[in-house]
Amino acid sequence: MATLEQQIAQKQDELARLKEKAQKQENAQKIVLGGMVLAVARKNPQFAQSLLAMIDKEVNRDTDKKRLTNIIIELQKFINKANNQL
Repeated sequence: MATLEQQIAQKQDELARLKEKAQKQENAQKIVLGGMVLAVARKNPQFAQSLLAMIDKEVNRDTDKKRLTNIIIELQKFINKANNQL
């Protein structure tokens, strides 16, 4: 029979694995949701404009803004093209 210390260590390892699994699941959910949001924004100029406003308001870290530069440019071009077709 395992000592109390061994049982605690086993439970801590199990907890760490469960936390890692939950983090992976959350990251996967964010990726799917982000993909869906981009797909909608690429089809709907009004939603694209709203998304750009949300990015401007909610994304505060410079590194995150840099990561989104290409998407921001793409959405701005899409919005401009849609506005020029009106």
